[in-house]
Amino acid sequence: MADLPEIKHETTNSEDMVPSRLSKQPQQSQKPVISYFVRKLLAAAGVISIILGIFAFVFNTEWLLAVSIIFGLFSIFIAFIDLMLFSNSVYLRGAHLMSALLSAVMGLVLLFRQDFTQDFIGLVFGFWILFNATSNLAQTWVPELLIGWQRLVGLIIGAVGLALGLFLVLFTGYTPHNMQIILGVYTDLLGIFFLLVSFFSHKNDLNSNK
Repeated sequence: MADLPEIKHETTNSEDMVPSRLSKQPQQSQKPVISYFVRKLLAAAGVISIILGIFAFVFNTEWLLAVSIIFGLFSIFIAFIDLMLFSNSVYLRGAHLMSALLSAVMGLVLLFRQDFTQDFIGLVFGFWILFNATSNLAQTWVPELLIGWQRLVGLIIGAVGLALGLFLVLFTGYTPHNMQIILGVYTDLLGIFFLLVSFFSHKNDLNSNK
């Protein structure tokens, strides 16, 4: 009998097939941690803060009740945004929770203790600046929000806020006009911080997930 031709069995490595199969599967688009809605809230907070900063330069002490209510409501709005960041964030969630608690406390004080605010207006707004500046410094290190040069700007805003807040809290020889200037300057800087986060958080989200 003639020898039958030898049949060669080609062995396929299953491990080699896995990458090719995976490469054929459609890649899912990365979803940013900071949602579109939260970024819009941050942009709104930035615009409102800049408007309040301009208003702080010109308001009269007779308008203290209205000013306290406006800044109190704005603080509650900031606390709501921080809670949204806390629920969706991956990194340094404690920074968002701390910011939410501090903003909520100052908002309640400004809303319901106008008598205390009237007697210690410099002290109250000094702590308001200190709490927000502390939140700025804490949130600056969250990679989902700010990276690179943006983080440097956030650190500068937070450091300036700490200095201004400490001045209002530790010293008493300043005039109401000086207090208004300090409050207006920091509130405008706070608005810039919010706008910075709103504009760049989406890109930073995608970069941090890569």
